[in-house]
Amino acid sequence: MWAASFYDCRVPSLRFSRANAVRTVPVLGAAVVGAIAYAPLYCFPLLVPQFELSFNASREFGQMPWTMFLLVSAASSPLVGRAYDRVSDRYLLLLGTVLSAIGWVLVSVAPNAVLLIAAYGTLLAVGLQLVFIGTTTAIARRYAGVAGLALGVSYAGPGIGVALALPIAAVAIPALGWRATTLIFGGLSLVALPFVVLMTSGPAVVFPAVGKAQAKAARAEGSKAAGTGLHETSAPGAIAASQEPLPAGSRARPDALRRILRTRRFWILLVGAVGIGCIDEGIFQTSSRHAVNQGLDAGFAASMLALQSCAYVAGQVVGGGLSDRFGRRYIGLLCAGLIAVGATGIFATTGSLLTLAVAGNAIYGFGIGATIAIRSAAFSDVFGGHNFGAIFGIIAIAYPAGGIIVMNAGGIFYDRLGNYWPVYVIVMVATLAWATALVVAGPRHHGLHARLRGVRARMPV
Repeated sequence: MWAASFYDCRVPSLRFSRANAVRTVPVLGAAVVGAIAYAPLYCFPLLVPQFELSFNASREFGQMPWTMFLLVSAASSPLVGRAYDRVSDRYLLLLGTVLSAIGWVLVSVAPNAVLLIAAYGTLLAVGLQLVFIGTTTAIARRYAGVAGLALGVSYAGPGIGVALALPIAAVAIPALGWRATTLIFGGLSLVALPFVVLMTSGPAVVFPAVGKAQAKAARAEGSKAAGTGLHETSAPGAIAASQEPLPAGSRARPDALRRILRTRRFWILLVGAVGIGCIDEGIFQTSSRHAVNQGLDAGFAASMLALQSCAYVAGQVVGGGLSDRFGRRYIGLLCAGLIAVGATGIFATTGSLLTLAVAGNAIYGFGIGATIAIRSAAFSDVFGGHNFGAIFGIIAIAYPAGGIIVMNAGGIFYDRLGNYWPVYVIVMVATLAWATALVVAGPRHHGLHARLRGVRARMPV
């Protein structure tokens, strides 16, 4: 299996490894695959008014396609994650892109809301989870220890795709109709197929964690790789998680997957991941409609979503890289603060405060983009290992669960109160929950700066 083959490779220097983390073909392929998978789906805020008009639905019912999408995404995540521990990445990723293409074709011909909901809740949901979990597990395994930068570059693809797709869809939907637009989305999904092949091929890259014994042996052999590893051994994947105390009466073996899933650390991080789902889905799906309610032009509101996505890309790369350098906790807490500031600016904007809208969307987009990269890198640090696919698949339930909570609450409260301010309250609580989980259960980077200085001293000039 491709994902398991990277352990046999070594890199000569940290400088060379850092360059590969950005330029290697698999990361580029992952970014393009993610862009193609996410871009059509996250045009939902532009499509949902058309769905409601075509099928004469309330706002609460109009959220049902996305609710079912999130629900099935959550239900399928553990099985998809375990599949990536056992089956070739390439085959599963190809399957995900084909399912997405078929799903968009069904959306385009849906005669009623039932088939529309079914298409979002089956083919599109499973297809995206295959792409999302496959990309995350493959890149996290390949760049173990400094996955923040590599995941940030990979996750930048969806942000770029959404940023490009939103303004195009804003023009295409009124001009062509939502049915023709979604049919085009189906054809676009097939473009990802050759990039899946690129993502799952090419030279493997690894950042070896070299201990004292290994470093001594490497020096004896004259290897330049001695001492260049940066894998954070104070949070050594499933080993650390498996050593957490268990509830009384537990009989799981120390190395068992079940033992990891029973630790307090796992459940704390799971709750934090639910919080991220509430934040991301709540702001992205409702901010444009809230802006229109506040007196902003609909076209300007759509452009703010594109701005969010552009800032999201910058946050993914910069935030992920900084978290490798300074630790997941410090950078993660900083980005949680940016989310709170940006979301407040977004919701406080009125028709006479357009500058606040621009600043709020840019700050929030950067903060949530960095948070997504830090989240996956933190999970890789704490739970990485043979069972990481299964563990991440279970944790991936949390994001759609948070989305279901905030989206349904937003629709229900809007139908009763006429505004989306309750979503803002949920987002603030969710931000606090994520920040608390990261502090309490996130990876620890004791001595990282000293080790970085040692690595630089040994770098070839």
